[in-house]
Amino acid sequence: MTLVFATCLLSVISVPTVFAQMAQMSVQPPATSADTVCKESDTVCSVRLFVEHKLTMILEKEQALIKPQNGRLTTSTNTSTYLTLEQEKRVITADGYRSILVIAINGQFPGPRIEAYVGQTINMTIVNKLHTDSITVHLHGIHQKGTPWMDGVAFITQCPVLPGQTFNQVFEAFPPGTNMYHAHIGDQRSMGLYGAFIVYPRKTPEVIGLNQIVILLQDWNHLMDPETAYNRMLTQQFDFDTGKVIDTTYSVDRANFSRFEFQSGLINGQGRHWADASTNNGSPLPRFQISSGVTYRFRIIGAMTLYPMRVSIEGQTFTIRGSDAFDIERTTVQSLVIHPGERYDFVWQGPSNTSQKQYMLVAETIETPESLNNNKYHAAEAILEMVDVTGPVNLNPSKAAPPNCNIINCTVLNCPYQFYPRNSKTTCLTFNDLLNNDPIRETDKIIGNKVDNEYFFNFGFPGQNGNTPGSVNAREFIFPSVPMLTQSDEISTLCDEGKCRREWMCACSYTQNIPSDKLIQMVFTNIGNGAGWSHPIHLHGHSFYVMKMGLGTYNPDKGDLIAQNQDIICTDGREFCSTMRWRDSSWDNGNVTGMNDDPPQKDTIVVPTGGYVVVRFISDNPGMWFLHCHIDLHNTNGMGMVIDEGDTKPTTPIGFPVCRNFEFKGLPTKSTSMATRFRFGAENIIALGLVSIWFTMQF
Repeated sequence: MTLVFATCLLSVISVPTVFAQMAQMSVQPPATSADTVCKESDTVCSVRLFVEHKLTMILEKEQALIKPQNGRLTTSTNTSTYLTLEQEKRVITADGYRSILVIAINGQFPGPRIEAYVGQTINMTIVNKLHTDSITVHLHGIHQKGTPWMDGVAFITQCPVLPGQTFNQVFEAFPPGTNMYHAHIGDQRSMGLYGAFIVYPRKTPEVIGLNQIVILLQDWNHLMDPETAYNRMLTQQFDFDTGKVIDTTYSVDRANFSRFEFQSGLINGQGRHWADASTNNGSPLPRFQISSGVTYRFRIIGAMTLYPMRVSIEGQTFTIRGSDAFDIERTTVQSLVIHPGERYDFVWQGPSNTSQKQYMLVAETIETPESLNNNKYHAAEAILEMVDVTGPVNLNPSKAAPPNCNIINCTVLNCPYQFYPRNSKTTCLTFNDLLNNDPIRETDKIIGNKVDNEYFFNFGFPGQNGNTPGSVNAREFIFPSVPMLTQSDEISTLCDEGKCRREWMCACSYTQNIPSDKLIQMVFTNIGNGAGWSHPIHLHGHSFYVMKMGLGTYNPDKGDLIAQNQDIICTDGREFCSTMRWRDSSWDNGNVTGMNDDPPQKDTIVVPTGGYVVVRFISDNPGMWFLHCHIDLHNTNGMGMVIDEGDTKPTTPIGFPVCRNFEFKGLPTKSTSMATRFRFGAENIIALGLVSIWFTMQF
């Protein structure tokens, strides 16, 4: 492939040009020299991402420890003087709790924003400056059609990028919309290896929106690096002051959350640490400027490790316009639940004729108050500052008053359950209640009562005798030691299906082959004895149409789940749900009742505990595509699989990196023939000679 590079990397030299172009497109936070903002006329959008470790609450140049105070920052030795604004911009704060290690990209936490146009070639250079850790970067939401080796999943589509190494990802920007990039090896997203990736449609400024606010949500635990978080999930999380076990929290339906304690919520890498429901440490909050009567497009990106978060604006409603890069029918709500891996766009107009100087945007977890023991405040916050209202901004405001949904009617979109307790006037809308409104939708290819191929995949933690790993169809995913896509003939960890059936569960590299150019129906289930957690399921390489969401049975007074959905029967005998079928056989092969006749599109969908989701797509993108729970800890624990699409894959580029399993095979024995030993020696002599020639030519 020949590329003509028209570089638009936002460097010190190109800043004035780019900012001049962006002057009429207000995007907050404003772009910095770390971000990449390309022009529509660029053929190639070039990006460089330097991945390194940094410390929070440190001024590097001054070598000073920083403290939070009243929404500002001071040095630890001079708490009576605030830092200058220039100094504040150089401090990575997170939640202001001590100085801890994070992953920064181009010096930023989280990573810089990338803005490109649909159809552009993205030439992204990843430079691993970490000293001990390998990395890969996945372009979440980008289909990678024709370039499956650029999907960025370690040991599925590529080798990890080792410390000190550089990797180039070259691909087409599609589809247009709100996407992100993030780590895809282990749980590095929890430390900050992620960022916004916005793809604009062409020549449609009314679709782009002139006033945009980009918000990246993160649940934050300042005691857990990725490995600690994973091992705490396997054992317990503790209160180190009392020695007591910290109980796992749950949502209103009693769905559990895993052992990753929420200690703070971050928006674009900033937040406050709340010691209890009324006391915070005064760390700076992100601020966005709002003008009365002006409409803003919010792009909300769920980069969380574990917790779904309910987004609201203090005392306001807003209108949902899209999810996962695709437009949906406009729906006005009071709040929105966003799960890890999801993205939502909504529009909101700055209030007119108001004397209120600021509003709070809040993203609060859906943990119930009683599971938090009523003394915690688990939320990410941002200040929406009304610039045309006089008066000072309160940089450390009190927490926003929650809407009183016992008095007013509240509508919550994207609930992973049916409803809230009866005494609440809160109406739940699931994604099943929405319709498609995307200009490039092709629902005529999807709807109907017949599909070419149908597959059932159960996501859960089944097992016995304490062995309950994350799995799909009772198969705990084991990553191979070489990429499945590019070195398929070296894979030794594929599933022995006979053994899996005999032993009920197994650990292997679970794959499902699907044919090319067919209408595929997948049924994502969350039933059987491994249920109890809701899972946001993400499919790489495709978006899918959400045809139906089947929920369980709930107590109308309390809202908790009392029975799993009965539409699907587990047929494996132990309720591990390694095999399933429709209870009503007339539903087979796509003839499911109650499906949406104008289904919306997504690439990440929550599968409620005790329920299922039916999705469809056309298998027009051959490759090896990861299908997994987007809760990092569940994925690392084995809740993933590979969709092996098409018998013929695109040809891997010449020179694409390979890796090996360096299992020691031993040196030649004494019985090795003289000819063999001479060959080994000759190869070394030739190699040394070539090196000597190279050095001679250089010097």
